[in-house]
Amino acid sequence: MTEGVTDGRFKVGAWYVSEDRNTPYDGSTETENPHNERTRIRVPLLTVDARFSDQVGIQAAVTIPDVTRTATNFRETFSGLGDTSIIGWYRLRPIRRWYVVVNVGASLPTGKTEPPRFRSELQDGDLVPLSRLQRGSGTFDPLFGASVTRVVRGMTVFSSAAARTPLYENGTGLRTGASSEVNGGAAHEVRTHRITAFGRVGWLHRQQDAFQGIPVLVGGGNWIYVTPGVDVQIGAGVNIQAEVKLPVHRALANRQLDSTAVLQFGISRSF
Repeated sequence: MTEGVTDGRFKVGAWYVSEDRNTPYDGSTETENPHNERTRIRVPLLTVDARFSDQVGIQAAVTIPDVTRTATNFRETFSGLGDTSIIGWYRLRPIRRWYVVVNVGASLPTGKTEPPRFRSELQDGDLVPLSRLQRGSGTFDPLFGASVTRVVRGMTVFSSAAARTPLYENGTGLRTGASSEVNGGAAHEVRTHRITAFGRVGWLHRQQDAFQGIPVLVGGGNWIYVTPGVDVQIGAGVNIQAEVKLPVHRALANRQLDSTAVLQFGISRSF
């Protein structure tokens, strides 16, 4: 989801997301990992924003995921172009000094998909995948979002909501689970206008994937995250940003690997 271009008419950004899912959980409980299963995720992300007026703009983003799964006597990996998102944003007129931005767009199926493989037997009515790695959904998925901001005593408070809502199966019969996220937080300058510290609390919900209508035993659940971060202006129109997303509560739909933190770093340039 985008909140619009704040400086200049045009902005480009490069971001890097890092996550290591090494600990298995069943619901909210950490479990044993007898097969030493691990998933290493590295995702470069490129973004381009264009502002046509003070109220209207567009953002395009493309991911290049690099994912490796390992276990005892097992390894699978892939890297390459993922899905591309295109989102238009519209800034409403201020409402009692609250600034509201709404977003509508779509995720485009530019990432490669492969026919999934499953065990012959079900587990508690769910399919058990033998291969879990897909670069993209293989479908055109609607994206929706909204954000609100307001300056209160020199501090910017904000809240946002976003959703990805796949509507149908891809060509191999797999339907990606819908996801939604709600965040709220605050940001404040630290001694100088060039440095801004921020923090937010967020709730993330993901549904399980499904293959030909049958749930797949991977993914799905609810997470609550606390995310501290900092944004530093290092030159005219150039900003770097770093944040760490820390899960403080999880309620997973099935046994799955999860991480202790998600790291994100990025640099952007406005023109």
